[in-house]
Amino acid sequence: MNPTFLVAFYSACGVLIAGLLVRIWFKNRAAKRASLPTPVVQPKRPKVAEPVTMVTPAATTLIPPPPPPAPAAAELVPAGFERSIHGEQHIAPSSSTILRASAIPTWEDRSLFEHKSVLNKPNNQPMPRVLAADIPGADDSDRTFGGINSALASLLPDTPERQEVARKELNAAGYYNPHALENLAALRYALIMLSILVFGGLLLIVPTRLEPVIIGCLVVAPILGWALPMLYVRRKAADRIQEIGRAMPDLLDMLNMCVSQGLTVPEALKRILRDFRNVYPALTQELSIVIEQARINDLHTALESFSRRIDLPEVHSFTSLLIQTERMGTSISEALTTYSDTMRESLKQRVDEKGNRATFRLLFPTVLCLMPAVYLFLLGPAVNELSKFFNEGGRNSVDTGARAIQRLNTQRGINRQN
Repeated sequence: MNPTFLVAFYSACGVLIAGLLVRIWFKNRAAKRASLPTPVVQPKRPKVAEPVTMVTPAATTLIPPPPPPAPAAAELVPAGFERSIHGEQHIAPSSSTILRASAIPTWEDRSLFEHKSVLNKPNNQPMPRVLAADIPGADDSDRTFGGINSALASLLPDTPERQEVARKELNAAGYYNPHALENLAALRYALIMLSILVFGGLLLIVPTRLEPVIIGCLVVAPILGWALPMLYVRRKAADRIQEIGRAMPDLLDMLNMCVSQGLTVPEALKRILRDFRNVYPALTQELSIVIEQARINDLHTALESFSRRIDLPEVHSFTSLLIQTERMGTSISEALTTYSDTMRESLKQRVDEKGNRATFRLLFPTVLCLMPAVYLFLLGPAVNELSKFFNEGGRNSVDTGARAIQRLNTQRGINRQN
């Protein structure tokens, strides 16, 4: 093997690894700088003179303090606010606010439809999302490669957007362990490096005539090692979502029967779990998560989380139905009955649509695969007879007849001339 090629190959690998390490170092440094607390500069409050007490032999006299300075243009208090003597601002109730507070709430008041969740701040800004891996004391037994799992995952960095997409795919596939995303990144990096080491070692020992094949494998194998784990996760997620979609009509019927008998929605879901455990394991896992989240927080948050995890129209409609019936106080049983009939009708229409598509899709396999076989079956005997005819002297007899006809035509032409 050419030594120059080996030197160039190993130099490129070294430069690639060094570039990855430098990128990880800069990324960690930027993360540490971002985690440092930024100093908060408090605005200076204007000093207010305190009242001075003067004691005289006759009596004690209080001298009032001078009036506070007028606020500057940049410190003007907006309309509807008042400034206290300590420089703080508070809302001054206006006449419209007093009238609105004393009036009877109407349907135009949108606050009736706002969900007062404990996960929302007073200023309607949601709290930052906390992942399972960020919780102190999270279980580390799910790491695929043990202690070096984090190091391997950090060697294959990715953007936050792509990490969020991969996390959604993992949740849809049923991987809810805290370090699922880290395990995926570590597995992809391990497959990439393993393929490079294996085919790089084979490149040193194989004969010269096999070097192009090994070089091709050296290029293709790392790409497959990077892509195959994610393709497997997406395939499993698609199968799992399809299974949940098939189970939704049965879930609606069971939930309708339980609710109509007086059970609440969480209790009905607990009862359904026992019957669905062996029939629909994917939906059983999701419903168990919904029950646990409803027990910790509330049913509204649990259903919204279920809708975010499973990107399926039936699931979105089901969660919206339960949330709206809970808010409005309408009958859940009637809503479930109507929606189950609608869902079955939509499933029937979807099956009819797939059947109509199948007719068109079968046209191309029929033309490309079946028609040649039919032609061979019909024309095979004729082709066989023609082959026998030409192989057994039929060609010579045809040529002899053609020459005889040509001589006859020649003689007739001579006779006519005479």
